Amino acid sequence: MIKKIMFLFLLFGYVYATTFNIFMTGVFRIPAPIVFLAPLIYFYRTEETGFLYGKELFVFFIAALFFYLIGQADVTGFFALLIVAACFALLFNYVIGTNLKRMNIAVGFFFGVLLLSGIIMFIDHQYNMAAIRSLLVQEDVLQAPAGISTTIFTFGYQMAALTPFLVINAILFKRSWLINLLLFGLSLALIFFGMQRSVLVAFAVVTGLFFLSYYKAKSILIFGVFCAIFFIAQSSIEQFSEGKKQQNILNKSAENAKGKEERGDLMGENIQIITEYPFGLLFYGKTWNDVVQHNFVYKKGPIVITSHNAYLMFITYLGPLLGFILLILLYRKVGKIIFYAFLHIKDKKNTLLVCLSCSFLAISINSFFHNEWLLATSGPTLFLYFAILQLSKIKMEDPILVQYN
Repeated sequence: MIKKIMFLFLLFGYVYATTFNIFMTGVFRIPAPIVFLAPLIYFYRTEETGFLYGKELFVFFIAALFFYLIGQADVTGFFALLIVAACFALLFNYVIGTNLKRMNIAVGFFFGVLLLSGIIMFIDHQYNMAAIRSLLVQEDVLQAPAGISTTIFTFGYQMAALTPFLVINAILFKRSWLINLLLFGLSLALIFFGMQRSVLVAFAVVTGLFFLSYYKAKSILIFGVFCAIFFIAQSSIEQFSEGKKQQNILNKSAENAKGKEERGDLMGENIQIITEYPFGLLFYGKTWNDVVQHNFVYKKGPIVITSHNAYLMFITYLGPLLGFILLILLYRKVGKIIFYAFLHIKDKKNTLLVCLSCSFLAISINSFFHNEWLLATSGPTLFLYFAILQLSKIKMEDPILVQYN
């Protein structure tokens, strides 16, 4: 019993630290993922002998080498990414292995702490949770309202992973219609009061794709019902934008319309920079600050911002050729597994795989509007990435899935 409790404690600690990007703190003077992972591997290693993620880690190393070390001279970011990615590979290879029960526990912990972050966001709307939030992430809180994160942007990245999972999990695991509606409403509330426009786009795209794949022709009726509900409730929704004290997605959109940067303009400028430096900034010996220092679009006083598009920033530094090659290598394998999951979306054996795939798709779409992504030591993305790869290995007995691995 004690051994099981210790396993759960260590696994929860690892998932918590990596999900919320807790790397080194005053308590843990070495990287927090290693603190929890080392005893897990030593005491709870499975019978898995071969290491299965050598190719993936090699691609991570090459991409990080060009993007962080050579392109930006960011030594800390380079080693942080390699440490976190290697820790995830070791966890899923040697601790999770082919044990589906352990996989389910890890997934449960992951989405459980994300849900906790969402609940804290709701409380943060009414009460100042800055002290508690700072304690939970071991950093100073910069923005509110949000959950277990320092900024609203990081919180949105968490919700991009959580919200589609809640809805799709309820449908695939045949929950009652009441639970389905409650979880759908909860997801919309997390997006609405979390002020996450990019998450709303990702959520709509992924759930729409899921409904089309799962319900096929019936999805037209579902979309019609959603549209009717939206038009009926539109007047009620708009009242939330009234008053300065209201903090929600409508007020955020209104504030941005009054003069703050528009993502479309920023991305357009970023594409222009790519055309001016087609081989990538690193081959011209320049950094982002060098090429935008005279660009008023990116200069907000003393602050220099980015286009808030992780993929464009990656291509800006490496150039279209090298950038796209590395992106294909990074996403090729997981992309094939996701494609398989949607092709066999009604197969009960693939239920969890479909849920994780939709969550990963949503968080990847969200990266078109923010800087956090697979190579940003982001706990949510890296967890989902390796969880999908490992779950596909657990189900390797399926002959259809073999061809996608």
